[in-house]
Order: sequence, then structure tokens, then C-alpha cells
Amino acid sequence: MIKPRSRNQAPALPSLDDFIRQPEQAVTRELNPNASRKFKTITLPLNEHEYSCLTEACKTTGRSEKNFLRFAMMHYAKELLK
Repeated sequence: MIKPRSRNQAPALPSLDDFIRQPEQAVTRELNPNASRKFKTITLPLNEHEYSCLTEACKTTGRSEKNFLRFAMMHYAKELLK
């Protein structure tokens, strides 16, 4: 049996064309500063002078080399983004 439908129906909002043209909503999530450090690894080649400066700074501050580089990078990034 045929279902009667009226021909004067308003189009569904939003229309399919509007939906296609609409940019995708970016999904952002809160990043945890204390998350595990398995996301990205960077290899940094150093010459002998740079490495000796790094080791002296690490001895002075009592930090490991990775921790010192991470601390310096975050400190500089926060300073730039102010």
C-alpha cells in the first residue's frame, strides 16, 4: 500500500549540501603534562663542545641530560608564548 505524503514539506535542517560544505569540528582534548613520555622521540646530534657544556650544566643543576634538555625546552617555549 502506498503511503501518502505531502509535497509541501520543509527540507530537513541542515540540508545535505550544508552538511557537506560545513568544516569538520576539530576534536580537542586536554593534554596531561604528566603523561608518559612515549609519544615522540627526538635524536639530537651534538658536537663535543655542545656535549661538554651540557654535561657541565647537568652536574651544576643535578639534573640528567634528558631532564635538563626537557626543562630548558619547556622554559624557553613558555617564555616565547607569553
